[in-house]
Amino acid sequence: MYDPTFGSAALARHLNKSDFLKQPALKNEAHKEAVVTQAVTTARNGFSSLPLTPNNMAGRTIYQVSDLACDLVLRKAAQNIRKITASKQGSRVEIVRRLKLLCEEGLPFTVAKMDVKNFYPSVDQDFLSSQLRNRLMTAPSTRSVVRSLIEQCKVNSVNGLPPGLAISAELSEFYMQDFDQQMREQLNAHYFARYVDDIVLILPELDNPNSLKVKIEDALPAGLKLNFSKSRIYQFSNAKMKTPNVEHCFDYLGFKFSVFNTDKDRPVSRRVELDIAPSKIRKNKTRIVKSLLQYLSDGNYDDLTDRVRILTCGYQFFDERQQKKRSAGLQHTYSLINRNAPALAELDKFFSGMVLCRSGAIGGRLALALTNSQRKELLKHSFVSGFANRVHFRFSADRLADLMECWKYV
Repeated sequence: MYDPTFGSAALARHLNKSDFLKQPALKNEAHKEAVVTQAVTTARNGFSSLPLTPNNMAGRTIYQVSDLACDLVLRKAAQNIRKITASKQGSRVEIVRRLKLLCEEGLPFTVAKMDVKNFYPSVDQDFLSSQLRNRLMTAPSTRSVVRSLIEQCKVNSVNGLPPGLAISAELSEFYMQDFDQQMREQLNAHYFARYVDDIVLILPELDNPNSLKVKIEDALPAGLKLNFSKSRIYQFSNAKMKTPNVEHCFDYLGFKFSVFNTDKDRPVSRRVELDIAPSKIRKNKTRIVKSLLQYLSDGNYDDLTDRVRILTCGYQFFDERQQKKRSAGLQHTYSLINRNAPALAELDKFFSGMVLCRSGAIGGRLALALTNSQRKELLKHSFVSGFANRVHFRFSADRLADLMECWKYV
């Protein structure tokens, strides 16, 4: 039975396997009880201090809580918020699947793709506090913990919500609930979805598309603004072509959508092709380069082989946070693309070019470091075949983290 309190039993259930690996002293029952007791005290009295450790990840500041007792309190508060408010992040794959189906309709329509600027740091802490008072009246302990978190963010000069914490994800969904409902009820949209800070709508033809951006920005909660440089509106006409061409391309949630004109022979539907977005292709190319540079640095060929497997194939690991096995990798992240998607062939061409190159800053060094048999072995792995044949490998969570360290901030 679900326990919303911050008692010792409820907090202890939020200890996971990785906590014991990071802090072997937790295997001592007395030490574990001391940590849980400290968490109970923190939940009751608030955070006397909150050790937020910042890390730079691809130009963004990501935070971690370095004190386990404090982290247990935040984990429990995040669970309570999710249960009480029924806030839940949408399924990325399901959003893309529905968006593709709707774009296949033969009628004229509009796709509005909006991006919230600097999402987490722009959340208005005082407005969030007022929302908590109004909507979490039945959960005073959880409200008190979040209020204490906000106070510590102010003390640590952290604006909005600290990215990287599970509770920040839950609070951001809570913060956007009224906005989401308003979008669904007031804009006459055929479809609305939001994945964190990425918004998409499908609407009828618009007489004044630019006014839509103003309406959406006006509906955003306090502190939030649209990033107009990343927000786009695409109008799809009713023109029927004998030989349909791509009418518009747009990227959303890592996918590239190529939407064709309607066909004269099939006027009720359009062809829509999905591929990997150019920005994600670049990211994978960078990870290939980072993997090769790491090999040139440490000479560990087994690690290089495993990194290539991670990039080109699927892999399984145990998710400590959710306490279950999970599958990941290109074939899962982009399960909706076809096996003949151009991005896969492009990535294979880049990978083989890097491995076979014998000149330049990286190729010249690889020519001396890799044997011909090692090159052949590496090139047995392919983005195209790994995706088509659903090739999988298993890695422990620690092994996976160690292998991915060289591209952690890409």
